[in-house]
Amino acid sequence: MSVPTKAEESDIVLTTPTPLPQSQPQPESHSDSQLQPSLPPLPSTTVNVPSVEKPKKKQPLFKYTNFPVKGYNILPTRNITSTYARGDISYFDGGKAGSEDISPNPEEEYRDIIVIHPGSRNLRIGLASEAFPVSVPHVIARKYNRLINDTMRLDDEAVNNQEKYEEALRDIRGELKWRMKNAKRRAVPNAEGQVIGFNTNAPKEKIPDHNDPYKVEWTDVSSGADFFVGEKALNVPISDNSEYRINYPWKYGTINNQDYSSLNEVLEDLEAIWTETIMNELEIERNDFKNYNAILVIPDMLEHEYLCDLVRMMLRYMNFKAVIVQQESACATYGAGVSSAVVVDIGAQTTSISCIEDGVCQVDSRMSIRLGGDDVTKTFTSFLLKNKFPYTEIDSSKTYDWRLAETLKQKWCTMNEADISVQVYDFFARTPFKPTLKYQCKVYDEVFLAPLCLVYPDVLEPRSKHVSWAYKNVTEDILDDNNNTSGTNKAQEYDTYPIDTAIAQSIEIAANGSEEKLKRYFTSIILVGGGGKIVNFSKVLEDRVLSTVIAQKSSIDRVEVLPPPRDLDPEVLVWKGASVVAKLDSSKDMWIGNVEWEEIGSRCLRERALLM
Repeated sequence: MSVPTKAEESDIVLTTPTPLPQSQPQPESHSDSQLQPSLPPLPSTTVNVPSVEKPKKKQPLFKYTNFPVKGYNILPTRNITSTYARGDISYFDGGKAGSEDISPNPEEEYRDIIVIHPGSRNLRIGLASEAFPVSVPHVIARKYNRLINDTMRLDDEAVNNQEKYEEALRDIRGELKWRMKNAKRRAVPNAEGQVIGFNTNAPKEKIPDHNDPYKVEWTDVSSGADFFVGEKALNVPISDNSEYRINYPWKYGTINNQDYSSLNEVLEDLEAIWTETIMNELEIERNDFKNYNAILVIPDMLEHEYLCDLVRMMLRYMNFKAVIVQQESACATYGAGVSSAVVVDIGAQTTSISCIEDGVCQVDSRMSIRLGGDDVTKTFTSFLLKNKFPYTEIDSSKTYDWRLAETLKQKWCTMNEADISVQVYDFFARTPFKPTLKYQCKVYDEVFLAPLCLVYPDVLEPRSKHVSWAYKNVTEDILDDNNNTSGTNKAQEYDTYPIDTAIAQSIEIAANGSEEKLKRYFTSIILVGGGGKIVNFSKVLEDRVLSTVIAQKSSIDRVEVLPPPRDLDPEVLVWKGASVVAKLDSSKDMWIGNVEWEEIGSRCLRERALLM
């Protein structure tokens, strides 16, 4: 058979099947039953095409892998930029930044913005248009149908080390002696004997209810209400077999994960306290929350998971129109009217230290210590009992006795050397459904020594270690191993630590070797919170910080604690700063609405939570 030419190759006509040459294999024959009737017969032809060798295509052996092969261009991704899926306009629905749908109504003049600042003991809440917030106890008394057993694990190290305690006690007495000598004041001879002798035989007097102007109106629980909040919760007469239990949903500067069995229980109590306070104190109806915006002030080191839960609670369940989240340290600088400072926030249970530069918190400088005003109260009470305090039945676990101890601390404690002398005070002990008792008591140096526990924490009484709900069913060895591994991530959180040393360390980290920053930080310390509201405490803190090794090594000759502006109460300084944030033009782009939060969740914080 002749080979067709190139012209003939294009005009080849298919013919009936012909037998193949012997050199080629015969195709398998198919029966008619196997062929589909709708398909045409398979064509076949005998065309001999000259074999042309095609060049072998070079393919890498790693074609279907992500291994970089030589010869393939790899783009330098470091210099590639794109705005896709980064701005809120491109990837989620809802209110855009600055949208009028989620922004406050300008005609209301900030009367539709609620500023919420939760604390371990008190909740400060109010409208941004007001000068001062309303402060209520951050507590709830909830009715339970079952007995609640506290899960508590004693810390092996929380054994009263008598040697450390005695050494710390000698140190604080030496501190007082040095300051008295420096102020040219003489110590009272045999003062301790005078105090103990008087208190042992101190007179006691019963006061009838009609003669007691500050008689406590105890909460009537006969109505069977599910819960009471604020002052009513503290005035609930709690007994050992009571149906009600006192809960503090905020503890140690974060959500209370120790006294509750789940996160939902804490959020339920927080929602109940905040809702009742807004309705009773701000006189805003529950159905009108949808017309109000809210600013939430959070601790600097609050866990991201808890922050998301709080925002979700406020938007989804409390039904606020929009929310702004701000940190306490930054708000403190706004309230004080400064752009850079060292914020020392001494709260009830936690002391937070942060360095602020141009309104932005320096992350590495943040420190959190579990020391606060409550520790001063406990130390003061223990010193009083050692000096034969006449009210020997005082029990800090009971709400009415704790409030008495807090009142005595606020009235009697001072760090002014001129006030250190043997003095006689009167106080009233009020217990549920019993007559009010009037006592007389003498005090001497315990009023000065108790606040020094913030500087000498070894003088504190041992603590019981509560277990978080995440570790209630975890064995000891795994729990200890987890604490060791997580210590690197929480290196700036301390259980007890001297506050003066922590301030110096925070300043050293924030200065980062700059001598100019170092001196500026040491002379711009802001003291906020209720734990530091003790007479002359700021002056003592200045001397203590100046005497630290870091300050001496850096040749610092002056340390200054800035006074609050316009004699503003340090307790409300952070709340005041948050109300200032609500009035800034930049806050228009920081509101987070419910639609966009449900759409992308915590990513809203990255886009909208500025200066964090």
